[in-house]
Amino acid sequence: MNTVCKTIPQDPQVPDWGSLELAPTWADELDLTRPSGLWRFFKALQGERQRVEVDREHALFRSIPKYALQEFHSLPNGNYSSKIARGYITGFDRAMLGHMHRIRSEIASRVADCEAVLDLGTGGGKLAAAVKRLGVADVWGADVSPYLLKHAATDYPEVNFIQSPAESLPFNNERFDAVVVSFLLHEMPPKYARQALAEAYRVLRPGGRLLITEPSENQLKPVKLSNLLRPAGWRHLYFKSLADRVHEPFVMAWHQLDKPAAFAEAGFTLDQHRDDIPINFYSLKKCSA
Repeated sequence: MNTVCKTIPQDPQVPDWGSLELAPTWADELDLTRPSGLWRFFKALQGERQRVEVDREHALFRSIPKYALQEFHSLPNGNYSSKIARGYITGFDRAMLGHMHRIRSEIASRVADCEAVLDLGTGGGKLAAAVKRLGVADVWGADVSPYLLKHAATDYPEVNFIQSPAESLPFNNERFDAVVVSFLLHEMPPKYARQALAEAYRVLRPGGRLLITEPSENQLKPVKLSNLLRPAGWRHLYFKSLADRVHEPFVMAWHQLDKPAAFAEAGFTLDQHRDDIPINFYSLKKCSA
């Protein structure tokens, strides 16, 4: 049974995202209602990936790790613009053909009995919001992009959203009953992914759960022509084509990582693993001391 959320004095302060002004980036200047703007947008999508441009003098941007300042998913200026970030939040779900909605619902149902849940790499906040809707009293979402977080806080004001890298969390030890991670670890170099796992262990209470979803490595394998007449074959072809066309600088390193060993090294036991194109699902539990 959920209880009333307790105030934890040591918790990080939640910014007033509604009043926070974020400087527009060059991607925000693209006028997608005009042919010239659309041309520049699609040219940026197909062109060589560039280092993202942010105001590194601003406190919100100084804390972003260098590895995260890339044009992930081939987005112009990555996740660092109000306009493109908003489009990505809606476009990603459409591109995933409903799979993200289903896995979010499953994860939320698995942690619905918790009092406090943290969503790492929350992005647009949809997973955190799904958890909150099922009655979890104390829900937090953490991400590095202020632009994504501002959209998340606008859409889901009932969730506490903070800016923080997953490998360096501003929470006390044993703060949460569950940590959920969706499509984040494959966007981190393995060194930092391991640190993020260690941080998840640290902020989890004894017996706490860690639920992870990441892209399936099987979608990168060749598609068998004999399978194309089956629904699973067409799904494989679609997601392989999608994966081949987006910029994911660390995805192969993630696929090559010995994940059971990395989980055990961080202190987790693996309860369940399900690998279906396009999503790999892991259910882990914090080992008791």
